[in-house]
Amino acid sequence: MNSNGVARGEARARFRSTPEAEARLLLLIDGFSHKRGGVRRSLEGRVKLAKLDFLLRYPHHLARILKDHGVQTENIGSLTADVAPLDSRMMRYRYGPWDPSYYAILGALIGRGLVEAFQLPGSRGLGYSTTAVGTELAIRLRQDESFETIDQRVRVLRKYLDKSGSTLKGYLYTLPEITNSTWYEEIS
Repeated sequence: MNSNGVARGEARARFRSTPEAEARLLLLIDGFSHKRGGVRRSLEGRVKLAKLDFLLRYPHHLARILKDHGVQTENIGSLTADVAPLDSRMMRYRYGPWDPSYYAILGALIGRGLVEAFQLPGSRGLGYSTTAVGTELAIRLRQDESFETIDQRVRVLRKYLDKSGSTLKGYLYTLPEITNSTWYEEIS
């Protein structure tokens, strides 16, 4: 047991990649990797990735953020059909919600040639976009009805919340579940 009362094996599991998490992040990155007309773009930075993933995994918070910014959520489908977060819960860290497995997930996606990471121009940050193989896999995942909810949420995120990581962080800091939690505490 560590000082937080978490068994050692359970703590290690938080840092591992899962197929579900890889599929979710692949769909998220792919959703932000294309412009109309086939022009490439990227999801800019881990902060933005983490904030978008938080909203993807916690639909009740996504609905609240959208409503707070004037989006009529009745017109965009069922965001809150699943009350529980997808996959495992995220924890509060320095800049808001974070999943300790991001490094393993991104490493797995990059290592398999599904996602590429590159230096953003004029920045120290990294951009992420799907490769041709990653795009093909994302298309196949979207055709599987078990990924319908995730795909719908990614489309909503792209349409209404394609903002900078800092802007998204500011949106999340309006949520008491974020601001009132302590570092390493799981977010509900």
